Amino acid sequence: MVKKIVLSFVISLSASFVMAQGRVSIDSLTLEQKAARMLIVGMVGTEMDDEVKRDIDLGVGGVILFERNIHPAGKKVDSKKRLAQLCHDLSDYAARPFIVSIDQEGGKVNRLKSKYGFAEMPSAAWLGAVNDIDTTRKYARLVAATVDSMGFNVNFTPCVDINVNPSCPVIGKVERSFSADADTVAAHASIVMQEHSKLGVATSMKHFPGHGSSKADSHNGFTDVTETWSERELEPYRQMIDRGVCNMVMVGHLFNRNIDSIYPATLSQKTIEGLLRDSLGFNGVVVTDDMHMGAITKNYSLERSLRLAINAGVDLIILSSNIPGHTEKVSDKAIKAICRLVRSGKISEHRLDESINRVEALLDWLYLMKGAGEVYRIDPERDIFIGEIGGF
Repeated sequence: MVKKIVLSFVISLSASFVMAQGRVSIDSLTLEQKAARMLIVGMVGTEMDDEVKRDIDLGVGGVILFERNIHPAGKKVDSKKRLAQLCHDLSDYAARPFIVSIDQEGGKVNRLKSKYGFAEMPSAAWLGAVNDIDTTRKYARLVAATVDSMGFNVNFTPCVDINVNPSCPVIGKVERSFSADADTVAAHASIVMQEHSKLGVATSMKHFPGHGSSKADSHNGFTDVTETWSERELEPYRQMIDRGVCNMVMVGHLFNRNIDSIYPATLSQKTIEGLLRDSLGFNGVVVTDDMHMGAITKNYSLERSLRLAINAGVDLIILSSNIPGHTEKVSDKAIKAICRLVRSGKISEHRLDESINRVEALLDWLYLMKGAGEVYRIDPERDIFIGEIGGF
């Protein structure tokens, strides 16, 4: 109940921040703009170019940056200064509520590397093994302050997959899980989310409903967790949702016959609307894992995957163009496909409106958090905190 009241309060405040954020009424958006708002897209270079400007002009909801966007190959440059300028340029050009996102977990999922001048960030596995709340808070604060100082407002972290299978190629083996114990995962993940929230940076728990027991990597193809998954993998989500600290949930491309005998989680209404929203009570933003991953592209066309994901209840769709074999920009194709699906009655326009409202409510909340509570900032040149401001 508390979570629903808070979200309703944020939504009711939205109109108060229209001028400050450049928000326009959803009724004034064209169908094409509504379709575009559901997309988070990748970009190729380290600077604003005509291609990314065109994506923003089309109305995309945001961008996701990778290591390729941080440091130009073969050049000696100030990576921090260049990245901060890029993030600023993206937000400035959009001139509206806009997502500038990154995957900065620490450990091996680490875009902001020390070789580019950023601080070393330990893995979730290391933090879970130390199992000291103050240590986790120290590094969570550093990660949050670093991404904030560069200009990101969304960080796709933390990974709350339980380390059921230490040999899982995409979780356990690469030290992305805090622990094999659900309570330990939830305790450390909550700190990560809290420290980001203090700076007005959204986070996203991943990979729902649990990737830690898998034997395969969904980047490469079909990943079936039917025989290895158990309901205890939902526990971190349940705890975070009940505590009201969860901004977003990223759904993985995981097939689980126990939940849906036909579709993987990203495309499954039973998983998103049934399990995540109805059973667990999550009413925030649902984002897909990268739809260019093999689990999707090897089994579904772009149009079919978009139809299934949106009807399943997804609010944001990541199309990174950063997966080998799938580097072609598809934002224009995706927007046209969604519009065709709406016009043919295969997706309702109301479904798009629901997602846009959820995302903009989240962005309004982030805007509020930028000036509320006990916050801190970081000097990106020295990776040190430069002060705290007392809040409410």
